[in-house]
Amino acid sequence: MVYVEMSRTEEHGGGSWGFSKCVWAPTRKSNGGKWGPWSKVGLVVKGDTILHLKGIPPEAYFTGYSTAASAGYVTNERPPELGEWGGSQEFYRADLEDYTPFVEPLNLTQIFSERREQLEQFFLANKRNKTSRLGLFYVFQSGKLQCFNGGYFTDMNSDLLRALFGPSLVGLMPMKDPVAQSKVETGSQLRTVMARVGQSEFAREIKKNYGHRCCFPGCEIDDVRFLIGSHIARWADNGDLRGEMGNGLCLCPFHDKAFEVGVFTLDDAFRVRLNPKATGKVADLLSLANEQPLRAGLLAPHLDALREHWKRIGFIPS
Repeated sequence: MVYVEMSRTEEHGGGSWGFSKCVWAPTRKSNGGKWGPWSKVGLVVKGDTILHLKGIPPEAYFTGYSTAASAGYVTNERPPELGEWGGSQEFYRADLEDYTPFVEPLNLTQIFSERREQLEQFFLANKRNKTSRLGLFYVFQSGKLQCFNGGYFTDMNSDLLRALFGPSLVGLMPMKDPVAQSKVETGSQLRTVMARVGQSEFAREIKKNYGHRCCFPGCEIDDVRFLIGSHIARWADNGDLRGEMGNGLCLCPFHDKAFEVGVFTLDDAFRVRLNPKATGKVADLLSLANEQPLRAGLLAPHLDALREHWKRIGFIPS
């Protein structure tokens, strides 16, 4: 998943709770109730992407992005600088790593002005969506765009990313002008975020296709925290298959790794086929499922994707 963190201050909690070191929020409001944008911190999965929006308009900027180093969890440890949350007893927290600042921070007020029409349209379409509505960091009310008060930690998808940044995501040509060059570099960084959003959406749909359960025969893992939307053909190997549902399998981490390194593959009847080159304990464990059919999803694997996998691991099942 990809989220937006809206942080007002650099301190952000101070110490190891500071900006870009973690995302955190109280588990309860002062009246004892829950608050959706806070609860989302507890839903973070290791590897998720967090896009950082920092400051108060008109000096609020998208400053960069980080990767979740841990899943979200609840702790009774306390940030050293609690501010108005001093009465809270427990907190959601997810640790971060690899903060990547944008070469040119992106001013939110300018984005609201330049991308007004696209953001208004996205907001209204999202409001009408009853089945998969996103929690947004902004609202459109009284004829204007503004930050959602209390929207500390909210959702992001590829459509919202395009609505926000538009032309910054397309291929700008490098220029000698340093200002123009910084925009090119920032656009490249945004395309990295866009790729992560696409991968997150792909993984979510693959898991749904297989009923949120590992599709390896006999595997009973159905906890979403231990499921991966695996690519059959790597995106770098076949760009035409990027985002295709037939290019994915829902696997637990053990079977995902075994598939990735080529201990097993699938034949054209979608049966598990152990690579004859594979040896050791892992191969012994997987051999019990050799020639057993994959647990079927709503959509079957794409044969072109499987051929890419056979070529990569050097084994064509006959």
